[in-house]
Amino acid sequence: MGYMTLLERFRIPTYNDPNETILGRVDFDLARCTGCGMCVKICPASALELVDKKATMKEPPDDQCMFCGDCQAVCPVDAVIMKRPYRWTSFYKVIEHGEPKPPRLFTD
Repeated sequence: MGYMTLLERFRIPTYNDPNETILGRVDFDLARCTGCGMCVKICPASALELVDKKATMKEPPDDQCMFCGDCQAVCPVDAVIMKRPYRWTSFYKVIEHGEPKPPRLFTD
């Protein structure tokens, strides 16, 4: 079980500090990316875009990535790389966090 330090309890982050609020970052292997746009279409946060027929993450403040992993799951060439899933110390401490969960299943 993890506990927050006294300093962590009194330091309240704001959305103006992206290093405190970011959950993770999606990177792309541009050599493998075919520009199909599946990751852009599936992203529930609209955090991805196609630039020069290559997928990229939008720049702040439009990069509202929830780190759900849907983009990685639908990529046919495995060009999506999930980076820095969580930090273990800060105001938003996460305890016992493992690998990203598989994406949601949609049925008709």
